[in-house]
Amino acid sequence: MTHARTDVEQVELANTAFYEALERGDFDGVSDLWLDAADLADAETYTGAPDAGGDADADDEADPDDGGEGQGGADAAAEGPAISCVHPGWPVLTGRGEVLRSYALIMANTEYIQFFLTDLRVSVAGDTALVTCTENILSGGPAPQEGDELGPLVGQLVVATNVFRRTCDGWKLWSHHASPVLAETGDDEDDEPPA
Repeated sequence: MTHARTDVEQVELANTAFYEALERGDFDGVSDLWLDAADLADAETYTGAPDAGGDADADDEADPDDGGEGQGGADAAAEGPAISCVHPGWPVLTGRGEVLRSYALIMANTEYIQFFLTDLRVSVAGDTALVTCTENILSGGPAPQEGDELGPLVGQLVVATNVFRRTCDGWKLWSHHASPVLAETGDDEDDEPPA
């Protein structure tokens, strides 16, 4: 077995562990699968500030008091280079604290969730891996006030990109980006385009 194949298998296992921890509502398990500042000690981060129409050369100089992170860099510097996450319909979340808070919120407000992953593709380049997949999600809200059954179940189709980085503790998530699939794609030419 080649080294590359072993890496692909290890990334697949880390990806599966991430979704299984979400299904169990295991916050510690989810947290352990994300990079922390020590894992990114050698990474560099650039945070570009919007061009305010001033002198471009002056705007490009880093403020020594902001940790080299650009605007708002003091907060980002405290956590090291940022991990990031985009949940469907959410803005980009950066930094370990923001990302993990979002998972705590999702877990606290989701009674039941199950992921059926399809279209899984894994690419490994050195110490970085890219996973793309379709998340076929089945989730349920809180049970009705009078009854022991689950609340209504809802299905959702989401495409996701997960970026992993190799660490001494195995492959860990650097970024997760999930976007809803709004319409089925097909080869039916009789379908009318949306108006």
